[in-house]
Amino acid sequence: MSLLLSQCPLDSSLLKKRITFNLSKVSLQLDLSESLFSSFDVDVGTKVLLNSLRKNSAINYSKILDLGCGYGPIGLFLKAQDPSRDVHMVDRDALAVTFASYNAKLNDLRVTVYPSLDYEQVKDTFSLIVTNFPAKIATKGLQAFVYGASAHLTSDGVLALVVVQELTRELELILDNREIITLYKDYKKDYSVFHVAFTAQIHQPEHKYERKDMTLSFSRKYQVKTAYGLPEFDSLNFGTRALYSLLRDVKDSVFNSVLVLEPGQGHGAIAVMDSLKCMNMVLCSRDLLSLTFAARNVRNNFAFEPRTTLAPYLCEVPKEDLIVWSAQRKNDVALDAYNLKALSKAAGQLIVYGRTSLLRSMLRRENFTVTRHSLYKGYCAQLLRPI
Repeated sequence: MSLLLSQCPLDSSLLKKRITFNLSKVSLQLDLSESLFSSFDVDVGTKVLLNSLRKNSAINYSKILDLGCGYGPIGLFLKAQDPSRDVHMVDRDALAVTFASYNAKLNDLRVTVYPSLDYEQVKDTFSLIVTNFPAKIATKGLQAFVYGASAHLTSDGVLALVVVQELTRELELILDNREIITLYKDYKKDYSVFHVAFTAQIHQPEHKYERKDMTLSFSRKYQVKTAYGLPEFDSLNFGTRALYSLLRDVKDSVFNSVLVLEPGQGHGAIAVMDSLKCMNMVLCSRDLLSLTFAARNVRNNFAFEPRTTLAPYLCEVPKEDLIVWSAQRKNDVALDAYNLKALSKAAGQLIVYGRTSLLRSMLRRENFTVTRHSLYKGYCAQLLRPI
């Protein structure tokens, strides 16, 4: 997959609130997003992890990787604690990368922030890797975070991670490996924290995010692979069914280029290819996992390589003839409004699909008119035209 990363300045309309995070004589100002984890305050798991580091005197803080950094509290705290530290911060979510970069500048901290799907885009080695593991990723994802650290730690390096209590037993089984030394562990009411070292490199599991194979039935059948952490992993949701119905109504239109915004597993992109036979497709998402699976599913079914763009939101007005947008996240109110403003200036046609109530709320204050629509059990797809 050839990945293009869009560099976007953070618009003030996307800032939910500013908080002050105080811990161990360090004070940070952090701007939060409604669309990112822990959107009201720094979460308890992060505080548990940071507090645990004070109890391990063997840690070398010279070069640090904050894996899954979110808007940045862990990496920025460790940098503010000692500005001489070399801190890298990565996340699969481009919006998180944008907010972490913004918060680093807000606190006048020099850190390196970039997108990565676990360690896939990480090239360096570190004396400390810290991560507040995302609770929704499956066991293989947890193995990838743990075992992958062994290839990115120095000989004296330490992995420090915190998990929700429900994942404690799974993590203990993963750590039961002769190449892993547990240096520290602590069990709290809702979280468990571990510091570990490695005596040798351990390979990550193959197909670490794959959930299952799935068959899509459009004008013909398509085989796709679905991922943990993305919706529509075992059947088409009603929104995609409504999209396909609408696409059949416009299949005689000519669209030389199509932008699929937030493609998820890639089901909507495959429906577009099935119906419209377009020759130029761009997949755009804030989620690197989504781009990875959607691009592969399109490529495997059509022998066609879509272009991919990782972006926190639409940084510029799309130039494609048709934009197809899956609006799924109910907490993305500000983000959806920002994207709609860019789309209102686009010359191409726009199809939005998702839960009917969500689309109604999104479009209530925007200047679009519905020219065609398809309904399916509380979901709809709408062909829109700016007024």
